Amino acid sequence: MEVTCAVLGPRGTFSSEAAHRYWGGNVKLLEVDSIAEVFYMVTHGSVDAGMVPLENSLSGSIATTMDKLEENPVFIAGEILMSINHCLLAAAALSLHEVELVISQPQVLVQCEKFLKTFLPEARREIVESTARAASIIRTETRRAAAIGPYQAASIYGLKVIRSGIQDNPNNKTRFIHLSRTLSYSEGADKSSLVFSLQDRPGALYRAVGAFARRNVNMVKIESRSRQHRSDEYRFFVDIEGTPRNAQVAEALHELQEVSIGYRFLGSYRSAEKRGEGNAKRQVVAQVGK
Repeated sequence: MEVTCAVLGPRGTFSSEAAHRYWGGNVKLLEVDSIAEVFYMVTHGSVDAGMVPLENSLSGSIATTMDKLEENPVFIAGEILMSINHCLLAAAALSLHEVELVISQPQVLVQCEKFLKTFLPEARREIVESTARAASIIRTETRRAAAIGPYQAASIYGLKVIRSGIQDNPNNKTRFIHLSRTLSYSEGADKSSLVFSLQDRPGALYRAVGAFARRNVNMVKIESRSRQHRSDEYRFFVDIEGTPRNAQVAEALHELQEVSIGYRFLGSYRSAEKRGEGNAKRQVVAQVGK
């Protein structure tokens, strides 16, 4: 069965590649202008699913994705961890010293900071919403400009690869998540995500984390973010091992709801490490309700 999936466009983004790897040939992509629009399409049923970046091993979490996960009634149904190879692309075979402008997405520029400072210290930087958008601009740019983006963007937009592998860390990876309107368990689900809020007072986080520690539930990630317009509240995004099908996990989540002032369960799914980066097949899911 073919899946219609919204991704950040235009054609040739890393999100597009992640969706193809995750679903294989059983996916039809709908490219949209922003991550926020991906969430909108999933929430309103315009597509079957969405694929968005959640975090990068070098530049950290994607703020828009984190915010929209809390704000929208969508769930995480799966994830894929993808190695990221950034390339410097231009309309002509420029040498590095000829490049006077570099265009890309903000997180990508951060991931290539060392390369840019070393080889293009005088080049100006221009920010756009996606790597594919940067590549499309380069096609008609009259200045001596280059875009940073995936290798596949060169063939899609008819560009030259000036230099490949310009990311600062060769182990650069991005975690992409499968968004769904329904809460469901992937086959072999071994990981869960949630977000909760606490008042900024002594012992609040200790009590929240203690709900998991006392039951030996492993927290593999916890990240705090302040709430907009509420300086006395903090929200925490958490990944844990296990699912509510396990009694210890279910008890921990129940206690957490009692000590937090805001709570949302984001889903249980098979971890990228368990499903394997090269596994392109969609996970079979079982409806469990909201």
